[in-house]
Amino acid sequence: MLFPQYKRKSKGQPRPRSRTLTAVHGAILEDICYPTQIVGKRTICKIDGKKLLKVYLDPKDAKDVDDKLKTFGSVYKALTNK
Repeated sequence: MLFPQYKRKSKGQPRPRSRTLTAVHGAILEDICYPTQIVGKRTICKIDGKKLLKVYLDPKDAKDVDDKLKTFGSVYKALTNK
């Protein structure tokens, strides 16, 4: 979600890691599932070109989070269009 006026006029400096789209989407995901911790992430590439992000949450909080998983997915999809 970078604005057009964010463009750099000179190519001298690389974009900071915290400003990249990947880092922003990772931070959004961390914020959505805040009470639990993300233990691992896997990207599954399907034959038809779709990418599926599989997120593994902390197993200690499994019983508290089970009913919220669909909500996490729909909120993440709405915010990031992924």
